Amino acid sequence: MQFIDFHTHQKTAEGVITPRSFGIHPWHVGEETATSPDELYDKYHSNLRDAEIIGECGLDKLHENISRQQQIFEWQLIIAERMQKPVVVHCVRCFNELTSLRKRYRSTPWVVHGFTGTTQLAQQLERIGIGISFGAALIDSKKAKVMETFRNYDGPFLLETDTAECGIEAVYHAAATIKGIGLNELSDMLNNNYNKLIYNKNA
Repeated sequence: MQFIDFHTHQKTAEGVITPRSFGIHPWHVGEETATSPDELYDKYHSNLRDAEIIGECGLDKLHENISRQQQIFEWQLIIAERMQKPVVVHCVRCFNELTSLRKRYRSTPWVVHGFTGTTQLAQQLERIGIGISFGAALIDSKKAKVMETFRNYDGPFLLETDTAECGIEAVYHAAATIKGIGLNELSDMLNNNYNKLIYNKNA
């Protein structure tokens, strides 16, 4: 059985598929000195070239510099389209802004990581071509609303560990239990979802 940890900041176990990513997190835009998307591209070209996915990047209303966040995020979307690479998105209370940007940048896949919103929001994102990834909230008994969203959402999704110290296997086990399916079925589903959401192809 193959495990895919879509997005993590931890070292993964041998054999776990984890796509390489590079991007400027919205929390760190205040440290960025680039003044244009071309300058940003030139500055990080080697990192961007080696990455399979651009990000995580995005918008977070709980942090400062929202206008600079929007600027740096949009520049990374421009770069992603130039390089034809998928984007892993960090989005906190900015889904209206995200939806607006998606109308303008549609040629590469986007996946919102660490999704904790409602089933309705997940479905809205799916309709405009934005995928979602669930994380370690699925193993937290205090996160009943996230579990309910995951149970009810029937669109394609990915799983991740992000900054959690648990292994992706624990998230898989929790996800399979919530969905009421076996691990092998879940693994096959996630392999198909990964190909669909990241590479726009059906396995």
